Amino acid sequence: MSRLRIALVGVILLCGLGVASANDDELAIKQRSDQVVSGHNGFEDKVRALRQYVHDKMKLSSMGLNPDQVNALSPIQKLDSGLGGYCSQQADVFMQLAQKQGITTRLVHLFCAGQPSSCHTIAEAFDGNRWVIVDTMFDLELKNASGQMASRDDVTNDLQIIRRTPNIKELIQEYPERWEHNEEWLKIYSAWSPFCVKYVLRGETN
Repeated sequence: MSRLRIALVGVILLCGLGVASANDDELAIKQRSDQVVSGHNGFEDKVRALRQYVHDKMKLSSMGLNPDQVNALSPIQKLDSGLGGYCSQQADVFMQLAQKQGITTRLVHLFCAGQPSSCHTIAEAFDGNRWVIVDTMFDLELKNASGQMASRDDVTNDLQIIRRTPNIKELIQEYPERWEHNEEWLKIYSAWSPFCVKYVLRGETN
């Protein structure tokens, strides 16, 4: 066999292994997503279950975490490694899990006034009519006046949506630099400009 043929066979084998590995990862994400939402019905119930699961599994225990250490892992490895994850990493894993339930999501970078870089990253999930806030980092349960998951439009009209979240006291204790006496930071949720949608992940159809 010529060297060229050997090289081609090697490339084909490597590509095949890469595809197989990607398929295995996708299957693992689907299986984990199905486990998490088992017994949960409807859009909000599934979103809530996935948000809380990612928050609990990837809770940030140290602000000294090396992002590259987490970024190199697959979504399932990120969940099971025990390393935790920053807001963008948690939001990304949520999106991967939600996609397997047919839920379309997008990654959103939020900015404080006058700051050139993002100060927080969330996911938003599309319920068919609205993009609702999914904050895995803080596991925020944001509800509008109708009792539905809140969108940033809802928060723009009523900042009390954030102030009356069930876990706000714990958040103030854990992240005082972000939450205590800092109205401007709360307002990032209602700031449609500037903000940045990094990418949209379409929900899979079963």
